[in-house]
Amino acid sequence: ELKVIADVGLVGFPNVGKSTLLSRVSNAKPKIANYHFTTLDPHLGVVDVKGAGGFVMADIPGLIEGASEGVGLGHDFLRHIERTKVLVHVVDAAATEGRDPVEDIKTIINELKSYDESLLERPQLIAANKIDAIYDEENNEIDRIREAFPNIKVFPISGVSGKGIQELLYEILNVLETVDKTPTIFEREFEIDYSSDKNLPFTVEVDDGVYVVEGPRIEKMLGYTNLDSEKGFDFFQKFLKTSGVLEKLEEAGIEE
Repeated sequence: ELKVIADVGLVGFPNVGKSTLLSRVSNAKPKIANYHFTTLDPHLGVVDVKGAGGFVMADIPGLIEGASEGVGLGHDFLRHIERTKVLVHVVDAAATEGRDPVEDIKTIINELKSYDESLLERPQLIAANKIDAIYDEENNEIDRIREAFPNIKVFPISGVSGKGIQELLYEILNVLETVDKTPTIFEREFEIDYSSDKNLPFTVEVDDGVYVVEGPRIEKMLGYTNLDSEKGFDFFQKFLKTSGVLEKLEEAGIEE
């Protein structure tokens, strides 16, 4: 599969307004609600900028701290980001739920760095959202965000009223003109249908304290699977559970 699921990825913690922004600027109809967990799959929308062209934008699932270590959505979240060209950090500049927008951006940057440091070489912008909910003009978070990230352009916006969004979209178009358009090829991702293998036998035996699983069913599944990749290892773990292998191992006395 090719690198890109979208030209632009909206990244941020849950409830910062990514889905609202995407629904305002594109034809996408993401489910918008006050979910404290997160959207599970990326929503894609085509953004047409008046008189200037267009691009594809993705609302990437909301980050849960520790994603680079597999916490929460883990590498699925980071893998989606990997397939975009430009990152737009969406933060709640009004801190309506008590989140610190500066710390949120720092957390995401750290997660990206832990997963793949080269992700930080991609162009980044900051959309300081929910400015319609800022009532203290003297002590707002936008100046603080700019001071914390002097090398990233900050765009105060309101996904609700639309204020500031056109400026953000024009800048995204400008940035997209500068990125490398050469596609990167990733390892193909697919799900194996092994339902026809369910009648193949396997055995579970204990040999001097070592639990041994053998048989054509296991051998065939190992032939499908690259255990060196995280996705392959996860796939094999699920197979062990759904095929009854783990159950047989537990019956034989295996422990966690």
